[in-house]
Amino acid sequence: MKRPIIAITPKTGKDQREESPYCYVFPKFIQMISECGGIPITLCNQEGSFQVSDMHSILERVDGVLFTGGPDLHPGLYGEDVMDCCGEIAEERDALEIPLMQEAIRMNKPVLAVCRGFQIMNVALGGSLYQDIGKQHKSSVQINHSQEEKDAVHPAHKVNVIRDTPLHQFSKGLLQIGVNSLHHQAINKLAEPLRSMAAADDGIIEAVYHPEKDFVIGVQWHPEILGISDSVSEELFLAFVDACAKQG
Repeated sequence: MKRPIIAITPKTGKDQREESPYCYVFPKFIQMISECGGIPITLCNQEGSFQVSDMHSILERVDGVLFTGGPDLHPGLYGEDVMDCCGEIAEERDALEIPLMQEAIRMNKPVLAVCRGFQIMNVALGGSLYQDIGKQHKSSVQINHSQEEKDAVHPAHKVNVIRDTPLHQFSKGLLQIGVNSLHHQAINKLAEPLRSMAAADDGIIEAVYHPEKDFVIGVQWHPEILGISDSVSEELFLAFVDACAKQG
């Protein structure tokens, strides 16, 4: 079977030596795609580098898309004003990732969405977010959703896996798995076409899939940091790369 070409959405960085922002992808995403048999390539989200009308053409040239983590989405995308509790916003990423997600799903391209990407999936399909879990989500159960990044190689809390979902298959039938956690926002209203695959004990949705598509899956945690030694992360990335390989 051919090695599939998988596009990865980038973060935007700034450097004192550079006059304009630059794009980059965390090596762990590249490593996971490569180790699972894919060929990773990085997209560009700088202003002027693409138009919404280019999305179809981009997607015709790749076998799947990995949407990565990063700053908050602009709340205007789900009909809200920016609250004080909202964090850093990356509008240049919104401009690329919302239409790219919508077109990828329309074309039935395999999609794996992580953290911010998970939230992009929900908003692109009509859902909404909590701008800050601590300020807006009320629960008697206290869970640390924002562990220190240096600790993210280890799970921060458990999630409860829903039976007969893709995640239930990736977990080999386990109904509770440990995940890391580096987010302060989360799904509020779940987009209608999506279905939950897992939730934390405080009710926060942690994984979703689109039941009418071949492979459209999002997780709130960071499986690329847990790495290939984590069996669920390995199964998730292997299934994604396999779905991408079947495209052509």
